[in-house]
Amino acid sequence: MIVRSAQFSAFPPDRPATRHVLDPELVYRVGRGDDVDLCVDHVSVSRSHAEIHADADGWHVHDVGSRNGVRVDGFRIEEAVLSRTSWFMVGDVYCSLELLDAPAAAARRAATQRRREASERLSQNLHYELGVGGLLAQTLDAVLELSDMERGFVLYAARGKELCVRAQRGICAQEIARGSFAGSVAAVERALASGDSVVCCDTDQSPWLGARPSVRLGGVRALVCVPLRLPELCGALYADSRQPGPALTELDLELIENVAQHASAALDLARVDEGWQRMPGDLGTRASNDPLWHGLSAPALAAGHRLAY
Repeated sequence: MIVRSAQFSAFPPDRPATRHVLDPELVYRVGRGDDVDLCVDHVSVSRSHAEIHADADGWHVHDVGSRNGVRVDGFRIEEAVLSRTSWFMVGDVYCSLELLDAPAAAARRAATQRRREASERLSQNLHYELGVGGLLAQTLDAVLELSDMERGFVLYAARGKELCVRAQRGICAQEIARGSFAGSVAAVERALASGDSVVCCDTDQSPWLGARPSVRLGGVRALVCVPLRLPELCGALYADSRQPGPALTELDLELIENVAQHASAALDLARVDEGWQRMPGDLGTRASNDPLWHGLSAPALAAGHRLAY
């Protein structure tokens, strides 16, 4: 039997999907520890949870003494041989192993490289000469392209000032500002408060997003929110999707954050170039007129030291 390559994927509900093309000559450790080969970041996954390797019989999944086990076809196993594309569970996280021939594995690696090049191209197009408004609009377009989401917006303000909707796609600024906003305010709050990106690939499986009325009534299936980090300014890029689609991966998030980092640097230069010290009233729609966004105005931005480099 010819040993084939494989693509490992893991889908933790509140994290980007993990996706790697595996070499059949190597042994891979799976877990949530820092020293594993395939990191699955979820509380149900042990630091060292399982091993995956290939031999003439196929790909083997082996439990290495984890607390919550490995399940194949619903049954907890110590070891299983996957001779075809299969789904299994590591702890409470759904995973898949897709068998690939050599040309398919090479094509997946080439696609990854093309996405990195596309992200770099999009980042290089973010010039401060575009001005603040042009930069925010172009950055949002780049995020929607990389994330494959349907709609999004940018919230942006000087620290201590009211957040303003400075760019939007697929949704009007007035809809964002009112209490019936069909998206996730909680994701924006978390991104601004922590300074870290927020990702959810499946809101139905999310313990903190799935029960929120705005998410359920709005039909939001997946979302990403990335903070914009500048010394004197604060903001967030938000995008979501209401249609089934491919899961946002760790690579996708890495590329989106790379674009956001380039945008933050360009925005700082553009603000200085324009002599832009505070937000003119006609440049954006205030998001804090409604109680829905009250916590995202001055109080949230006052904690800006957590978001600065």
